Amino acid sequence: MSLRSITLASPGGEMIDAVLLFGFAVPLLGKNFLAYTLNEEVQAGYVQLYVACLIKNAGQYSLGALKTRRERVLALQALKRIVKSRLT
Repeated sequence: MSLRSITLASPGGEMIDAVLLFGFAVPLLGKNFLAYTLNEEVQAGYVQLYVACLIKNAGQYSLGALKTRRERVLALQALKRIVKSRLT
């Protein structure tokens, strides 16, 4: 299986390679999100998963934080639905 990677800038300016897992939209918010990992193992066999808002500005894309509680709740609900649908 071929995995896509993205390069992120850390708050300190260090460039970090991340594995892009998938993107998804939340129409209720009118926003798109990306799920990615840095392959940080949190317990045996499990890696940390990150979700960020995909922002398009002047033809360029960047990632942003989920700023409001509503964004976090709706994005995580969508993520749970996606994961459940893949497991069944």
